[in-house]
Amino acid sequence: MGDVDLFFRGIEEGLINLHPGGRFNTRDRPTADGRWGLLSRSKRGGWFNAEYLPQLAAYVEAILDLGYPPERVLFELPAVSLQLDLAILDDTGRVVVLGEAKRSTPALVTLALRAIERFGDAAPSDETKRRGDEQRQLAWRLWAVAPDFTWLIGPGHREAFVTGIDPLRLESLPRLPPAAELGLDHAPAEQLPPPRLA
Repeated sequence: MGDVDLFFRGIEEGLINLHPGGRFNTRDRPTADGRWGLLSRSKRGGWFNAEYLPQLAAYVEAILDLGYPPERVLFELPAVSLQLDLAILDDTGRVVVLGEAKRSTPALVTLALRAIERFGDAAPSDETKRRGDEQRQLAWRLWAVAPDFTWLIGPGHREAFVTGIDPLRLESLPRLPPAAELGLDHAPAEQLPPPRLA
């Protein structure tokens, strides 16, 4: 099933709610007018936030196809949670799956390879911080969060990895494990909040 089909399936199943002006909510942290925007505007005009379509498709796929309860799956986390694109949490609120979304699939593969080449042996230091350095940003998130799995998300593409640190490593999997395989197919008592990671 393609990203557009998953998007509309998410709407039909109540996982995504659309609002006027291209705004939308996911099940976690909804707001009255829609927390996020499919469209962005500036004085120069408007544009479609292309990263959101595959990111939303992965959100829907995690819940409907892989069996993760929606209370465990968080979309577009806040700064206190390192602005992860997607996270799947265990009962304690720990990030088990870290999702990283990009608008280009080739960029994902390069991103992961370069992040490990540059920061495989040690977490990025403050001296390496440069605006727009996505390789450093991914490596920093992986070192800081230490998820069990990393899920790279691109248009029509998902790539899953067992994740380890010290040294940082990503071991390819045929797919992200379903919730039942990880013992995460039961719903927690309530919606899990974004974890405090920063």
